[in-house]
Amino acid sequence: MKCICCQSTKIIPRPLGLDRYYGCAGCGLLFRLREKSADTRDVLISHYQDVDPHETVADSKQAFFNSSLRYLSSKIRQRQKSLLDVGCGYGYFLDLAARDGWNISGVEIVSAAVKTAKKQVGSKNIFNGSLKDAHYPDSSFDAITLWDVMVMFEDPFKEVRECYRIMEQGGVIGIRVRNVIFQKSAYRAYLPFRKIASRLVQKSPFVFHPYCFTSKSIFHLLSRVGFVNIMATNSPLTKGDPYAYTHVKGLVKTAKDIIHLVSRLVFWVSDGRWIIGPSLLVWAEKPRSINKDKQVNHHG
Repeated sequence: MKCICCQSTKIIPRPLGLDRYYGCAGCGLLFRLREKSADTRDVLISHYQDVDPHETVADSKQAFFNSSLRYLSSKIRQRQKSLLDVGCGYGYFLDLAARDGWNISGVEIVSAAVKTAKKQVGSKNIFNGSLKDAHYPDSSFDAITLWDVMVMFEDPFKEVRECYRIMEQGGVIGIRVRNVIFQKSAYRAYLPFRKIASRLVQKSPFVFHPYCFTSKSIFHLLSRVGFVNIMATNSPLTKGDPYAYTHVKGLVKTAKDIIHLVSRLVFWVSDGRWIIGPSLLVWAEKPRSINKDKQVNHHG
C-alpha cells in the first residue's frame, strides 16, 4: 500500500473509534479504505441533498468566499478570466464570482443542487456529474476551486491531476480541507470529557473524512501532479454555528475567536511552519512553462 500523496510505503494502522484508519508516516495523511459497498455516490448525494445545511453554511462562508476571490483576481489579471468550481453545490460561490467578472462553470453530483445553481447564477455551464465525466478540453480554465470537497473523492490524486490538465498555464488552484492535525487534537481532547461535553454540544467538535490531510500531504500531492508555488495557511473560519454544534448561545463564537487567535499566533511564531487551525487553505499554480516556476513556499 502506497500513500497517494508522498508515495511512502510506511502506512500504519490508526484506529479512530469504530473506524479503521491508516496513517502515512511520511506526510501525515490519514485515510480509511473504502469498500465498494460503502460511501457510495448515492449516500453522498443523500447527505448533501437532505442533511447538509447548505444555505446556512454558505452564509457563514461569505467572508471566506470574498477573500478567495480577491486573491484569485490578484493572480489572474486579464479581462476575460474563467473559473471552475468543483463541487459547486447550490452555486453560492459561483454567484459571487460571476458578480466579480469571472466567466463561471461548475461541477456538482447532486442533481437538485445543479438545478438550483443554474437558477442562482443564470448560467447553464454547470455539469451534473463527476469532473472526469465533464470531459473539459485541455487548458480550459484560469482558476479552479475545490472548497471542502477533496476529502470525499474516491481518488484525490486523480481529481487534482484532472484539474491540472484542464487548467491554463499560469492558472491557480484553490483548495480548502479540514486540517487533520486540529481534528486529531480535538478528538483526543474531547474523549475524556465526552459525558460532560455532551451536555453542551450536540455534535462532536471533530470531523474525520475518508481522506484527512495535513499541509505536508497536500504539498506532496500537488507537487506530484506538477503544481508549483504551493502555499498553505490557516483557512479563515466560518462565521457563527452553521452546523448547530451547540445550543449554548455564544459558545461557538467564543471558541472560534480563541482558536483563530491561537492558530494565527502559532503560525506567526513558527514562521509559517505550524498550521494548527481547523481547516487548511492551499493555493498553487500550474507552471507557465516547464521549469520556469519554482516551488517557493511550503508551510507545514
